[in-house]
Amino acid sequence: MAQQQTEHGEELSEVNVIPLADLALVLLIIMMVISPMIAQTLMHVKPSEATAALTQPEVTQPETPMIISYAPGQLRLNGELLATSLDLVRRLDELMPKRKDKSVILTAAPTLVHGDVVALMDIIRRHGADSLSMVKWDTESVPEETPS
Repeated sequence: MAQQQTEHGEELSEVNVIPLADLALVLLIIMMVISPMIAQTLMHVKPSEATAALTQPEVTQPETPMIISYAPGQLRLNGELLATSLDLVRRLDELMPKRKDKSVILTAAPTLVHGDVVALMDIIRRHGADSLSMVKWDTESVPEETPS
């Protein structure tokens, strides 16, 4: 604060506004530089596009999800026991092109080696699955068969 004396000897205290103006100008320049960057990073929303309405048979008969369960020595596709992963590849190549919904649900036994499950996931993705979901292994829902 600047102090000055009046002609009667009284001291006047005045606020120095020049540093305040400098600070305001610096903040204004910073905001001018940052605002275009913020505008570029904002999420751009596309307007929704109308799609053809589903007919009544399409609405009442949805596709059943493709479910793959994998236990040691047992590989199942929608409950059907497959002998090898090559059979799975053949069935996926046969079924996936016919389906609208190319999502697959995978459940794997907790006793499996992580690398085997990842290899199976890779096979599923390479042979037509658009989305792959994993669900928790349920011992009650998967029938156990003894190899003969």
